[in-house]
Amino acid sequence: MIKNTPLEWLSFLHDCADAADDLCKHYFNKAHLKVDQKSNQTPVTEADLAIEKEIRRISAATFPDLLIYAEEFGQCPDDAPQKLIIDPIDGTQNFVRGIPFVGTLLAIEENGEIVAGIASQAMTFERWSAAKGHGSYHVNPHLDAPKKIQVSPISDISQSQVFHSSIFGSEAKGSTTDTFIKLLSKTKRQRGFGDYFAHVYVAQGVGEFAFDYNLKPWDIAPLKLIVEEAGGKYTDVNGTSSIYTGTIISSNNQFHDEIINTLNGK
Repeated sequence: MIKNTPLEWLSFLHDCADAADDLCKHYFNKAHLKVDQKSNQTPVTEADLAIEKEIRRISAATFPDLLIYAEEFGQCPDDAPQKLIIDPIDGTQNFVRGIPFVGTLLAIEENGEIVAGIASQAMTFERWSAAKGHGSYHVNPHLDAPKKIQVSPISDISQSQVFHSSIFGSEAKGSTTDTFIKLLSKTKRQRGFGDYFAHVYVAQGVGEFAFDYNLKPWDIAPLKLIVEEAGGKYTDVNGTSSIYTGTIISSNNQFHDEIINTLNGK
């Protein structure tokens, strides 16, 4: 294994994210953007492919032995002891429709634990990052330096703001509409941001929890660490702390068990 500290890994991820942001901005709203459909009927654009290729190039040049688990060009085994996890564009549907809430998600996993992670939102020049044991940070163009973030202290679910993804359609696969709506009905305010954006907003303290279904590990990996390092809690909908089960709940850890129980019809 490569012997890097979480902060050293985070520095590497920032370099990868810088390159990804440049490509994302280049392709966004490009006339005649090439879009294909993958076998699972989700879109993949020339931007997704270009970004992943560039990150793989940077990784090979910097750490030739680092295994890669990524969306577009294949994955190493789930149980590889050390790997770079890549989602070149999280929110490809947004990208295709010209919605600027799209992000490159990057993480380093070591022995089943995420030790560094980044969600980089090129179109608004924002980035959320975390290194294990060093807190979570947000950068935007109006700040002189990264700002440390933490989850909200709101402890009553009836006063909470929740972020969610699709209620119907293929992106909602695995969810149960009745329990989904029952959970939303317990909250004060609901917004359907979806994708990575919902979870970094939980880490930032502007909402109390978010949940999503039908995901892959690259959709989840950095979000887990960013939420946890901000003082929040991450699990899947069954309460398991794994990025490989296809679901995610992020919260400020004030009523996490109630969220799980409601989604499971209890």
